[in-house]
Amino acid sequence: MCMLLLLSLTSAAQVISPFNRLELKDTSDTYSFIVSGHFHGASTNLSTFPAATVLANTDTLNSFQPAFLLTLGDVFLDLDKNYIEHYRRSLFSKLKMPVFNAVGNHDLSNGDMYEKTFGATWYFFTAGSELFIVLNTEKNDGSIDGAQLEMLQNALKKGEEQSIKNIFIFSHRPVWSENDPTFAGLFAGNTRTAIGSNNYEKELKPLLTAVSKAKPVYWMSGSMANAPASFFYHRDEKTNITFMQTAIRDLPRDAVLLVTANKGAISFKGISLTGQSLEPVEHYGIEYWKRSVPEEEKFNYRLLPLMLFKAVTHLYFWSGFVIALLLFLLLRFVTKRWKKRK
Repeated sequence: MCMLLLLSLTSAAQVISPFNRLELKDTSDTYSFIVSGHFHGASTNLSTFPAATVLANTDTLNSFQPAFLLTLGDVFLDLDKNYIEHYRRSLFSKLKMPVFNAVGNHDLSNGDMYEKTFGATWYFFTAGSELFIVLNTEKNDGSIDGAQLEMLQNALKKGEEQSIKNIFIFSHRPVWSENDPTFAGLFAGNTRTAIGSNNYEKELKPLLTAVSKAKPVYWMSGSMANAPASFFYHRDEKTNITFMQTAIRDLPRDAVLLVTANKGAISFKGISLTGQSLEPVEHYGIEYWKRSVPEEEKFNYRLLPLMLFKAVTHLYFWSGFVIALLLFLLLRFVTKRWKKRK
């Protein structure tokens, strides 16, 4: 299934959403699409349904008649049959545009269930005069290498074609920010490379800089922990690459990003999910983030029993338990052998 989906997305064949089975239709010179991350909302949302702000706005999302909706990871808080069924019934079946996703760590919480259910986690496709590349920044601890790097290189070669006017890259983690002092301290609460550093600076940045000399590149990510807004915007004048973040947290600030391509000209508009007034997306840049106090998510202590139950019934808990037990038994065995030698 994964290979079939990957082939369909990287060729001229049909591009079909693995979430609601809708096909990406041919677009005109002018079309729009919606981008946002973190559809599960708050980290305390254990309902197995999407964020309330998302569920309350399916009609709003449909009203823009976007060509597609692309989520930037952490669609699910966890992943099991309940989450899949509840999301299909409450969200995916109600959206009238194809839905795609750049996986986050929560989406991959249950082994290979995500790939078995929804298919490939990296791919590319075209719409209008734009190229869209979706990456899996959870694989290899944030580095894009191996088969995925080869896919990215092939996609960027496609981007060199004259018919392509803009290149969009989607990921969950903002791997572009981790080793760049420009963004120091802005996304401190995000999932980051655990050991060493990822390969963005060494391998990805040179590739993108070469391509961006000829046409604009937009990299959009959706891992935003404690954030002052639902958007982050920064255009690097030196490289012609625009870096963005957008995500919701089931908070009053929740908003999604509406992107419009008008004969190759790209514009952005924030769509509030709660009726709040928004500044232009470009307003939410580095200076705004530095001077704004992030919103803290309130922890609901009444959820502790449920969270404990979910923890001890999860595959990861028992995997860790078995590994710890084996290490304990091994240590005990070695200790006994050592004592006998004495």
